[in-house]
Amino acid sequence: MTVEQDGRHDFDFFHGDWRNQNRKLKARLVGSTEWEAFEAVGSCRPMLGGMANVDDMRLIDGSDFEGMSIRIFDPETHLWSIWWADNRIYTITPPVQGRFVDGVGIFRGTDQHDGQPIDVRFIWSGITPTSAKWEQAFSIDNGETWETNWEMFFTRI
Repeated sequence: MTVEQDGRHDFDFFHGDWRNQNRKLKARLVGSTEWEAFEAVGSCRPMLGGMANVDDMRLIDGSDFEGMSIRIFDPETHLWSIWWADNRIYTITPPVQGRFVDGVGIFRGTDQHDGQPIDVRFIWSGITPTSAKWEQAFSIDNGETWETNWEMFFTRI
């Protein structure tokens, strides 16, 4: 018997322990081209019977930065919602929502940056059993153009 794939297992690849190389713009939405690079480690574990997962990220340079994502799958809409929190903002950001199509996950939502309304996009791509790429981009023109401001390149530990 074949079971139709509805997306609830799309993030199963991410369960486990990871090292990630980060590249983050030093300033966002001001035309900056200066990037900072840093390494982190983290882990992802399934929750709610596999319909959700939680991951954490800790820098390995000795700084105290920590971040986490919460992802929950809605079996009715077949969409994932993703929230981010870290110990710099001490709040949970508004969610981005989306799904994977042909191995690429695209998730969009709205937020604010420096008091300005923005569109936010996460893209998951390049997924293999031992690696993946995540990127974040902001738009101030309703998604006509995007500025990628953070990339993570994951390698399984």
